[in-house]
Amino acid sequence: MELVGILVLVVVLLVPSVRKLIDSAAYRNRAKGKAEIIRAERGVEPERESTRRVAPERRARSGRVRGKGRADG
Repeated sequence: MELVGILVLVVVLLVPSVRKLIDSAAYRNRAKGKAEIIRAERGVEPERESTRRVAPERRARSGRVRGKGRADG
């Protein structure tokens, strides 16, 4: 019986976090859909999903070179 009580407690503690995660994903999905509809109404081509990586030449110009200090000294 103790094991069942522990499992119930763990589930009860995890439910709010999982719900927030699902709500966040649903919100992002709705926002993405709305943006796509707006782009379609304006006749704009949908953009390729960008990654958060910065091209090496842009990184060097901005001074954000991984593992080194600023590029200008």
